[in-house]
Amino acid sequence: MGGNNPDYNGMLVNIVNNSGTVLIPAGSSFKIGDIKWKDIEGQDNNKYTHKELGSDSKYYDASMRLGTDDTLRIDVGNAGAGNEQKWVRQLSELNECTPYQVGDFSDSLEATWGEVNEIHSYPGLLPAVSDAGGGYYTVLLTNDSGIVPGLTIRASGDKTGVILNGSAAGTDNTEARKVSFLAHPGISYDVEAEYTSYINVNHPVNYTLEWTFTGRMDCYEPNDYMSEAKSIPKNQTIEAYAITGYTKNSNVSGDPQTFDYYKVQIFEPAKIKMELLQVPSTVNLNVKIFTPDGTQIIADRELISGGDTHNDGAKYSSTTNKVLNPGTYIISVEVGGSRKTKINYYINNETIPEHWTKPYKFKVNTVQ
Repeated sequence: MGGNNPDYNGMLVNIVNNSGTVLIPAGSSFKIGDIKWKDIEGQDNNKYTHKELGSDSKYYDASMRLGTDDTLRIDVGNAGAGNEQKWVRQLSELNECTPYQVGDFSDSLEATWGEVNEIHSYPGLLPAVSDAGGGYYTVLLTNDSGIVPGLTIRASGDKTGVILNGSAAGTDNTEARKVSFLAHPGISYDVEAEYTSYINVNHPVNYTLEWTFTGRMDCYEPNDYMSEAKSIPKNQTIEAYAITGYTKNSNVSGDPQTFDYYKVQIFEPAKIKMELLQVPSTVNLNVKIFTPDGTQIIADRELISGGDTHNDGAKYSSTTNKVLNPGTYIISVEVGGSRKTKINYYINNETIPEHWTKPYKFKVNTVQ
């Protein structure tokens, strides 16, 4: 920005549809997120009328004129510094990735069952984590007497059903119960440890509960809702995780946590092409493209690998079937198909699935 208020030089405003939001306040009194320009309406010959936010937090009638040199000149119908403004258009690529340090941790407790069928309850034993990308808990229950232990895990506050339950009877290791499940940020989990009746040793049994949280860094979370869509730059590889943690005692396809939403900007008329570059072999991803009001745009898919776009691990590109006007558009990536959200280690040799540990990657471009 330039003009008759030099203290505001360097200010950056992002225009989407009919309003402009402050991204960089520079030396002004405005804050990031303030609506600097609103109700922008086109007139003749690259002229516009709008409402201008003043430093007194009031809106004033104003007009814009866009020159052929990408210079925007603004006249505000109010006297004082800032009533004459000169702006130079910067086609900035927004990237709302917010990296953080993954919060891995481990803990344990020791206790004693006094008799067979005794159950010990530990509300909120597995604490809520703050890692935006979630991760997974691994819980191990062992004892010193060779009895068959039972383990139950529930989402705290959800009284219907369980995430994991049952004893170690019939498993490859009847003296221990070991499980893993996907955890969601902000959710704690209750644990119950049971001295089951399969073996009665007629004396108190000492047991140990151990748990570990393994976090995942996904700098675009939270983005489970369209309103939370994060801005991404074009022509850069974006990396995220297709893990869907338990917010309740069930994890159903179509739940909010099975979605990731992203925003992209285009500055000239073009088609949007989203290309999946890496997809874990244990999950299928469903890509859709929307206008800001949530209207889906028809897109054509082209298979890259995987036999079919609906197969686990399939990679494909998705391109809008029409040229779009300049503006902001939303891309959704939905976790579909078969996926594991919990693991029983001593049953059928289950192991951690690939999408728990391997991110998906994609790139967005514009094409003519």
